[in-house]
Amino acid sequence: MIKAVKILNLFSVLLFTSILLLIYAYLPIQVELYLEEVKSLHKQTLFYYVFAAFIVLNVSLIVITNLLLKKLSEIISAWVKSFIFVVNFYLTTLIAFIGVINNATHLKIEDFVYLMYVSPIILALWCIGLIYLWIKKKI
Repeated sequence: MIKAVKILNLFSVLLFTSILLLIYAYLPIQVELYLEEVKSLHKQTLFYYVFAAFIVLNVSLIVITNLLLKKLSEIISAWVKSFIFVVNFYLTTLIAFIGVINNATHLKIEDFVYLMYVSPIILALWCIGLIYLWIKKKI
């Protein structure tokens, strides 16, 4: 089970990297973020910030999960390791949506709004799955 989760995590890293590179290639020079503090960023700045945040988040999640795995059962440890996949998928959909927003001349934003709903639902289902596993373990 852990080996399958490691393959999924590798797949999610490759998917994020490829989507980020694809979005970077099609972004205009100034990326609109629609935030209060930051109206727009240069696309290189956005690329490096997002990639650095992705690396820092993944390294910290890997360190935290490796510390937790020593005390947990195999099923719970597989869930904890697969949480990295869910977080990476969430980040992939966020960066893809930023790319769609900034490439509105070629893509309709309405066709990709579901991306903003799918990832939080998957994240919530994953957390409910952990609660189910703990309840099942205690019974």
